[in-house]
Amino acid sequence: MQRSATRSAVPARVSTSTGRSTTLLAAVLASASLVLLGPGSALAATSASAASGGASASGAGGATALQSTPPAVPAKPPAKRAKAERHLGQRVLHRGMAGNDVHTLQRMLSASGFPVPATGTFGPITQREVESFQRARSLPATGVVDLATVHALQLAVSGGADVGASAPTTTPSSGAVSSWVFPLEPKRLVLPPSDWTLDQGVDIGTDGNACGSQVKEVAVTSGTIVREGIDGFGPAAPVLQVDAGPYKGRYVYYGHALPALVPVGTHVTTGEPISEVGCGDVGISSGPHVEIGISAPGGPPCCPGYQETSPLMYSIVLKLYRADKG
Repeated sequence: MQRSATRSAVPARVSTSTGRSTTLLAAVLASASLVLLGPGSALAATSASAASGGASASGAGGATALQSTPPAVPAKPPAKRAKAERHLGQRVLHRGMAGNDVHTLQRMLSASGFPVPATGTFGPITQREVESFQRARSLPATGVVDLATVHALQLAVSGGADVGASAPTTTPSSGAVSSWVFPLEPKRLVLPPSDWTLDQGVDIGTDGNACGSQVKEVAVTSGTIVREGIDGFGPAAPVLQVDAGPYKGRYVYYGHALPALVPVGTHVTTGEPISEVGCGDVGISSGPHVEIGISAPGGPPCCPGYQETSPLMYSIVLKLYRADKG
């Protein structure tokens, strides 16, 4: 029979004296690892096990096998929570603060004739202009923006008072919206302007979260429904293209509406119901309300940037709200 070229493994014989030396060496190594690495380390534990004979190679008196332990992977730090978005009027503002509401404050100050860089940080320039605005409105010149100052700013931006060195640039000219109507009916179920907030459009809530057939959304002016359904605003949110006037060709959107009452392509007249305030959370929403906004000149049907056109829309709907309530 032909012998295989590969020899089978034969355990090596180790003399008694050699085995004792090996055991002594393992014990020394284990002691050293305890000193250098500490008693809780993986390598120290492995060395100690080997010294007691618990991790030897197969075969009596076999050489000790120290097994390397892979380094532990550090745990990932917890993800940072996104900062809550704040709207002007939700907190009292003063120097040193920052946020979306400060950015809104700065834009409204500038629109009222008190120019401030829109940085989102309440610095000395913002404080100085807040104090100037407060003096112009016969308010205590504290430099602190409380609700009274916010309401005065809203009035100034809407064109209700002539303050500052220049006229607000976002106020619609007289007659520009004379043929427009407020977007919600009946107005007696609409929350007051002090509860409205500005982001891309103007968020307007309802009394007791009234919704559905209780509160209709109507065409603010005559035009054509060119789209229904906006990402983040719900599957039925209508977009109205304005027919005539200074805003001819621009688009008015109604966020968080459900259901739509007319199909896309319908020409509607001023005051005609086009949808209802959606009940529950429609789109990205915390409850029944409408976000109504207007496109930028030459912009797409939806939607403008954050506060790009909402000060203008605020001034429009505020004028309409102040008309005789239904």
